[in-house]
Amino acid sequence: MNPRAKRVACFFFLTACGSLILATGCFTHLAVDRSAPPAVDLKDYQPVAILPSSDAPGFAGSGSLLRAATQEVLKAKNFALTAPEKGGAFRITLVATFLDYRRQKSYISSSTSQVWPGASYEYQSLPTYHQGSCEMKVRLKMLDSEKGALLWTAEGTGRGPSGFEERILRHLVEDLLKDLPLLPEKRE
Repeated sequence: MNPRAKRVACFFFLTACGSLILATGCFTHLAVDRSAPPAVDLKDYQPVAILPSSDAPGFAGSGSLLRAATQEVLKAKNFALTAPEKGGAFRITLVATFLDYRRQKSYISSSTSQVWPGASYEYQSLPTYHQGSCEMKVRLKMLDSEKGALLWTAEGTGRGPSGFEERILRHLVEDLLKDLPLLPEKRE
């Protein structure tokens, strides 16, 4: 194999490795506006009903994912959950809302690079992979179901590579609900 072919093969190998590192989602960024702790003792306000969320435009199924992620975190914190569709009494209504969602798809373009084939520098047009990105903004609110008063709210933004929207959403919800207390387990 001649030296030029080795350099081109090495370039493509390094480009592929770099793309894999980016594709793992290790560059996820979360920004959460911390709210004050709830003004009431949440263990006295059980059960909680999580209202269905609308899908963000361009992110099919995102409303269901948002609701499921919220349910998982609240269950882990020992919150008693009920479905508002089933009726029944509940003290807190949690409203989860997508405020914004943007996505840039991944794409390949050509870029000109300077190479040294031997005697002098030469410019070659090589394919370049650009990892897409996505950004979403979510707000969670807990309302007193009887009075309609706001008990707690949190808002945050998650960013990361496109194709990892579900993972970014789950991390964002976990971070938004992180400051809620762990309730004592119910004894039956």
